[in-house]
Amino acid sequence: MKGKGFFRCTAVLVMFALCIPALLFAAEREVDLDAPPQALVVYGALHEYEISRILDRFERDTGIRTEFIRLSAGALAARVMAEKARPGGDIFLGGPSDTHESIIPEGVLRPYKSPSLDDIDQFFYHPEHYWSGFYVGPLALAINRNRWKASFGDDPYPKTWEDLLDPKFRGMISMASPAASGTAYTIVATQFFRLGEEAGWEFLEKLHPNIAHYTSSGAAPVQQASTGEVLMGMAFAHDIMKPMASGFPLDLVFPENTGWEIGGLSIINGGPNPKAAEMFVDWMLKRDAQQLHTDLSLRISTHPDVALPPGATPLTALKLVDYDGVWAGANRTRIVEEFNNRFF
Repeated sequence: MKGKGFFRCTAVLVMFALCIPALLFAAEREVDLDAPPQALVVYGALHEYEISRILDRFERDTGIRTEFIRLSAGALAARVMAEKARPGGDIFLGGPSDTHESIIPEGVLRPYKSPSLDDIDQFFYHPEHYWSGFYVGPLALAINRNRWKASFGDDPYPKTWEDLLDPKFRGMISMASPAASGTAYTIVATQFFRLGEEAGWEFLEKLHPNIAHYTSSGAAPVQQASTGEVLMGMAFAHDIMKPMASGFPLDLVFPENTGWEIGGLSIINGGPNPKAAEMFVDWMLKRDAQQLHTDLSLRISTHPDVALPPGATPLTALKLVDYDGVWAGANRTRIVEEFNNRFF
């Protein structure tokens, strides 16, 4: 038995030694813009249906084949980081821009200044072009009106974030975990921008007893509110508008000083199809593609010529917090670790 174990260990060490040169080569390889395109691989944080429809249109318009993997924004950022030595994807599509911002220092994104940005306000893209914003969206509450009526009758809905701290909501609210979800991280960071970091943590400590679930997906709290599993869920407004349009008994409420996102689009550094990745960014930032995305998702486009989704509230009509995406991105790892230490 000892002899067999020795040979197994030796074989593993030999295989590991043989892999080292390949890993080093992958880490040091340069981007070849002239490489023949394979299937463009998109890592998407949008809903699966949206990604599929967008990529179908891109394939028809360009003839470039595509594949995609759908995960929450935080999980995609972790995947891109884990694949740094040998990237498997070409595009990081969707999720708050601060999620993209948080991985720039690790060298896993490649800057690209698309000519399509000429039509988009510079507020909506990274100054060095590591990410481009193609939608914006505010945070809101999805409240199940039937469950509210049964529990609280004609009492008014919450209007502020502080209203959510009421003990009567104990175990009745759902939000995602910021470790997995860009939506949830935006919720957490919003409290710091409203109150300052110390008071923001105090707010989250008081909110914690009222949270029934920390989900892995930013849209899951809305699904739970839709079915009455919870009284209310916190999410971006577009994720609430979809089940509302399908007839679920939900009401949408914007808390005062609510947070908001710029949805990011970036190219993964060292991905297998760099030229096709640039073509996708150019295509995605144009009016027609952005209108398609808005029609599918009910998000607000960054392109000035895209029509507002039916029923959407313009950002100018809301009282928004001064959300600093650069700070949020730079501090994401620290904040998520602290959140996990406090609540898990």
